[in-house]
Amino acid sequence: MTKPALTDHALDENLPSWGVLVLESHHSPEFTMEWREHEFVKLVYVLRGRGVVESKDRVVHFEEGDLIVVPPRVANRIADAPDAASSLYVCCINQHLFDFDPSLVGYLRWGLVPSNSHLSNRVASQLRRMRHHQAAGGRTVAISLVGAAMRLVEWILQQRESAPGGDSSDQRHVSRDDREVMADYVARLATDFYEATTIDAAAESIGLSRRAFTKLFQEQTGSTWLVHVRKLAINHAKHQLAQTNLSIAAVAFECGFNDLSTFYRQFKSQVDVSPMAYRKSISSGS
Repeated sequence: MTKPALTDHALDENLPSWGVLVLESHHSPEFTMEWREHEFVKLVYVLRGRGVVESKDRVVHFEEGDLIVVPPRVANRIADAPDAASSLYVCCINQHLFDFDPSLVGYLRWGLVPSNSHLSNRVASQLRRMRHHQAAGGRTVAISLVGAAMRLVEWILQQRESAPGGDSSDQRHVSRDDREVMADYVARLATDFYEATTIDAAAESIGLSRRAFTKLFQEQTGSTWLVHVRKLAINHAKHQLAQTNLSIAAVAFECGFNDLSTFYRQFKSQVDVSPMAYRKSISSGS
């Protein structure tokens, strides 16, 4: 595997016309950064290393897995710990992308985002995909990066709202035991079930072994992971069949099913009728 190129200085942050740029910055032991101020929102995710992000009146210490928000017009610079040169993802988001609700920028306050292993892994995966799409280019690069950046912002705002003590940007990682981590995962699964792939991926996303994940999931839901995910998917499918005119195929794919035969089989096993029969029964009021 090729080692990443190391840099002695902060990379240029020149945003493209669509307003989102993702940089991967691997610092050498000689890394230094001059004070920098910008008109965009900057999200800094720590892949490896330790150090501080400074503003003129505050210092935020970071370590691996941390996510830091640097708002527009805040002078900032990064300094690594002497024995731990950092590797970072830096996501820059143009303020104009928030024109639909400018108040959102105000909620993206300077400092560390209260986090956990689930959010950290989620953010890292999102930024990795964004880097890939950015490098690949193509006709969809703009919409892909803008959509992904807005999703990152959504996760940050949700996490700050749900963190103990409210929106506190000074807070370090929230200290929670495995049961609390699992409770958070189960709550998020209610709306993110369509992203679920395998139980191994789910366990890894919140930093648990498969065995611990299985035990805690059963304890909190009274069900296995696969049965619970499919129940959530079919419940959503029932809602969509009853409330929208989407085709059955569109409903199936929206609910996370990659083929219609599996969707039909799961739907009938839970509802006792086919998706078409269910829609007709709702339409007729029977």
